Amino acid sequence: MAEKGGLDMTAALSDGEIVRQVLEEDPRRFELIMRRNNRRLYRIARGLLQSDADAEDAVQDAYVHAYQKLGEYQGTGPLSAWLAKITVNVALGRLRRAEPAGEGVSFDDPIRSEEANYMAQLSNTPPSPELLAARGEMRRILENAIDALPEAYRMAFIMCGVEEMSVAETAQCLGVEQNTVKTRYHRAKKILQQQLLELLDTSAVDAFSFDGVRCDRIVHKVLLRLEIGCREGRSQ
Repeated sequence: MAEKGGLDMTAALSDGEIVRQVLEEDPRRFELIMRRNNRRLYRIARGLLQSDADAEDAVQDAYVHAYQKLGEYQGTGPLSAWLAKITVNVALGRLRRAEPAGEGVSFDDPIRSEEANYMAQLSNTPPSPELLAARGEMRRILENAIDALPEAYRMAFIMCGVEEMSVAETAQCLGVEQNTVKTRYHRAKKILQQQLLELLDTSAVDAFSFDGVRCDRIVHKVLLRLEIGCREGRSQ
């Protein structure tokens, strides 16, 4: 694995150059791709799965899939968007396997009753002044509010509002029209603003924290899985 200093020295490398190096020179360069995209992919997976542990597992699966398909990356769009699409698909697959028979995962617009239930749930449990006084608790309140959004709104907000992905990238990842993404994002933001007021603007960037320990853990586990796969492939 490359030393920390080596990773820092490669900060100016383009995604396309790193992909080329992974494919043609040193597969361990894939670590650079992971460290550049870990937080975004974790947040996207977390938004769908609503579980820290499941999100970590999904990101690992997404990286393994991306590594195996890296030669198919055309470079016509951001590598981060390509990875985000893979992560969405992996997370959706996990949700579908966990859903009871007859229930599916969909990014269709939620029905009005879901919005009403969400609003009633938050209205019945207002945050206390003590909670609002602590930034850490405020961030947790925001995360809970985002988690409670209908799924279609939640993913639009996490991708556009939290991760600041473009409307086009978000639409491509979710498989919907750009106008649909815009509508869902603005609706999600309006709902959150009604409940959380200024908390949305002050704490959104801190939602779903991604510390160095989690980043290192994901990188380490993915590299182990890829090395095992390589050894198995050579032994056949």
